[in-house]
Amino acid sequence: MWHTVAQLVARILLATALAVIVMFLPPPSGFPAWLSTVQAPVVVFVLVCYIGKLLYDTLFYDHYLL
Repeated sequence: MWHTVAQLVARILLATALAVIVMFLPPPSGFPAWLSTVQAPVVVFVLVCYIGKLLYDTLFYDHYLL
């Protein structure tokens, strides 16, 4: 049980670190201005969806199929 929770926390921390890096990197020079205003909300939305998927897969893992 604790191994699964540790894996969950590690994956959440890694995904959060990657999202922070993507949000705070300066955009390339050819990046449209409207896309830079949409970048942070899209990254946060994807991060929240990924964390939700991780939680669902961790908490509702079917132990009897193995």
